[in-house]
Amino acid sequence: MIPFVVKKTKQEYFNILYELVFLFTIGCFIGVVYETIYCLFQFGEFQSRKGLIYGPFNPVYGVGVVVLTECLKNKKSIVSLFLSGCLLGGFIEYLCSWFQETFLGSLSWDYSHYFLNFDGRTSLFHMLGWGIMATLFILYAYPLLSKLLSAIPKTKRCTLTMILILFFLFDISVSVYANIRQQERRAGIEATSVIQKFFDKHYPDSLLQKIYPKKKIVKKAP
Repeated sequence: MIPFVVKKTKQEYFNILYELVFLFTIGCFIGVVYETIYCLFQFGEFQSRKGLIYGPFNPVYGVGVVVLTECLKNKKSIVSLFLSGCLLGGFIEYLCSWFQETFLGSLSWDYSHYFLNFDGRTSLFHMLGWGIMATLFILYAYPLLSKLLSAIPKTKRCTLTMILILFFLFDISVSVYANIRQQERRAGIEATSVIQKFFDKHYPDSLLQKIYPKKKIVKKAP
């Protein structure tokens, strides 16, 4: 059930926000760890698998963990968990890829060579992976995380939540505009504003290439 449908008290709304923020943070971090290990075994080398400029965070997995948890945490059947995880995970991955290509003109992954892929944005193989991950997370990780989050003193929850919200708003904003500005540079758009010049100086192509080694530009800036 969607947590905001039923009328709740302010404290109950805050508790929901508190959990969602921490689930997003944990998901972002776990995603980078998973991708780094996967890349190490697949290519035999360490590669940056971050989705944001600051910190080891990948928001695709953060969004995935939040959506999967809120939609599936009350399910008891392993089969239902797995199948729902496959569909939801695939949808999230497809949507994130579409958003990146549509608004940033780039792609961070392309599954066109996989069997039963969907526009190269997700595939049956990766959907199965989402299903397995969702099942394991809901059955084993989420109950433990809930206990750990409950153990944090209530007096500190508000401060920690606000710090994380402000940090991710900053990190996402900087990361998105840095990529937009890179797209503009490649289209020959010169820096004329203070912000453009700042980003050209502090977030040049050489830095972004290190952070996003797998990113592919697919269209020019308008």
